[in-house]
Amino acid sequence: MVLEPAPPLPHWPGLAGRSIAWARAEDIVTAPLRRIFAWWTAQADHGPPQRAAFDVTEFGDVAENLYIIAAVPDGFELRLAGEEYIRLFGLRRGWVWRFDSADPVVRDSAALLAFVAQAGRPLRTVGRLELIERHWIELEALVCPLASGDDGVVKFLGCTAALDPA
Repeated sequence: MVLEPAPPLPHWPGLAGRSIAWARAEDIVTAPLRRIFAWWTAQADHGPPQRAAFDVTEFGDVAENLYIIAAVPDGFELRLAGEEYIRLFGLRRGWVWRFDSADPVVRDSAALLAFVAQAGRPLRTVGRLELIERHWIELEALVCPLASGDDGVVKFLGCTAALDPA
């Protein structure tokens, strides 16, 4: 897929401390993200692939790293969360990032997802999270827009993985 020039990224104050950039194969460092980005890129000849084109059973080796998000009236809902995603973010299926949340991280995460949907291209983030059992951990995350299917609902395929400490 030949993408048009990437639009500039807005500033999301609630996501401060994260490196946020358009996803490029040469920047991705973890194997699960490389695998998902390669799939998305191969499927995206005419724009983002349909959700129906992604069969999670073909990605058992990275299933723990995957997540699927769908638009809901007030934001975006986590529909599928692999074990590693749950461990890193502490969020489970049913979580909603709301546009009107008082929490700036939740609100700006919803804005980021809306921006990715509009742009139609994957975004990569790198950041640190505090985990109860380990204190701080650095991770890499990828969010790939999917084309709306027959239901008209905007969806995303995502992948996250911890970065090895240097």
